[in-house]
This record gives sequence, C-alpha cells and structure tokens, in this order.
Amino acid sequence: MIDVLPIFPLLNKELLNVLKSLKPKDWERKTVCPKWNIKDIVAHLLDTNLRRLTIGRDGYFKENANQFTSHEELVGFLNKLNADWVEAMKRLSPNILIEMIEKYQNELIDYFKELNPFDTALFPVLWAGKDYSEIWFDIAREYSERWLHQQQIRQALNDQILLESKFYHPFLEISMQALPHTYKNIEANNGDTLKVEIVGEAGGTWCIIKKNDRWNFTEENEKNPKALIYIDQQIAWLLFSGGINPMDASQYYQIHGDFNLASQVLKMKSVMM
Repeated sequence: MIDVLPIFPLLNKELLNVLKSLKPKDWERKTVCPKWNIKDIVAHLLDTNLRRLTIGRDGYFKENANQFTSHEELVGFLNKLNADWVEAMKRLSPNILIEMIEKYQNELIDYFKELNPFDTALFPVLWAGKDYSEIWFDIAREYSERWLHQQQIRQALNDQILLESKFYHPFLEISMQALPHTYKNIEANNGDTLKVEIVGEAGGTWCIIKKNDRWNFTEENEKNPKALIYIDQQIAWLLFSGGINPMDASQYYQIHGDFNLASQVLKMKSVMM
C-alpha cells in the first residue's frame, strides 16, 4: 500500500502558495502541455476535484464508463471532457479559480479520509493494467495526477520545490506501478530480470522478474539483472507522463545489459494516454 494521505494536504498547500504568488502575466505562461497555459492547467485541476466529489461523494453519474468499447474511445472521451471544461473556464478570473480550488481540494481530502483504503475503487487504475483497484491505489493515482499538473505549472516558472523527496518520491513510487503492465507483451525468458534506478535524492530502485510468463516486482537478482537502466530524476516525470520524447532525453539515462529489454521502460506511461 502506498499511503499518500499524510502528504496530500501539503501538496495542496504548495499549490495554493504558488497560485497566490502568480503575477497576471504568469497565468498565460506556456507549459509542457502543448495546448495549455498555466491558467488552463489550474482550471483542469479544479475540474478533477469537482468530478471526484460529484461521482464519489455525491454518487452522481452523468456518463457510464462501461459505454466505451475500447481504451482509445475512453481516452478520446476524457480528452474532450477536459478540453470542453478548460475552454469554458477561460471566462473565470484567476481569483475565482483559486477560491474554488482551495474549497474543493480540501473537501476532496476529507472525502478520501472517510474511505476504507482496501475497499474496491469506483474506477480501476487502467495505466497499471488493473481490472479493479483498491481505494488506496485510486487515491495514490489522484496524488500522482495532482503532483504532475502542479509540477507542470512550476516547471513553467522554473520552480523546483516539488522535486524534493517528500513530494517527488511518492509520485515515482506510484508511477512505477505501471512497470509490470508495460512489460506484459515483451518477449523474455522466465527468470529474466529488469532493474530500474531513478537517480537523485527522490529516486529509488525497482526490479521486476518474469515468472510463469508474468512480470512481477521482486527483490531477487537485483545485483545481476539481465537489463539495467539508470534515469535521472530530473527527466523521469517527463518520460512517464509523455512530456518528452525518449530520443530527446538520451543524455539523462544509461542502459546496461539487454538494451531492447531495458529501453521499454522509456515507453512506460503512468497517465491515461
């Protein structure tokens, strides 16, 4: 279990701190998201708070996730939902966005605290290959999304505070839950191991092994993996969110052993894409 509830309020506080410090022109700064500036990302963050409270706490469903017949159809629907909201929020002032985020992100944390972390979540974490997820993983996914969008804002401002270990390591730990799913269709022999090391203060080491034709996390064979990849923490979050092409990040990672096996990590995504 990855328990992010203790750090979640601090992440929310940092978001309010940075938003309240923005000058009028800062809201229009471009971000790593091609179509969104800082104000657009803030509007999206508000939307995610309101949607989770509407569906989870209030039990109000407008759309049924089962209506979609493919992953691509679901992603297309979510992308349109996000774009429509962001476009509508362009008419709101930054002050109103801040006031609403402060109110509803606190209500969302209160809602999360009421839940049993081991009950089944309303929505599975699809990027980790889950058909169903426990609530703790769903909450962790929500943390990772909010960390990511706040980091996109801060990157546009050249602010590094979210790369501190207390905020960034949980994001990396959550993102790495996509690792076995990423390798689901990768050819390898039973017993082959892959080791991933994120290098930096907030980093860590993760190892998966193929057994019985399935990849799972392991602490075995970490000293002699078939493939090993080192990734600089400065670039890891961009890789795992599709914010940079792996070819453009080649100076930030090193591969040892089986290149084809290790390089699949660079394609791993811990967001809905």
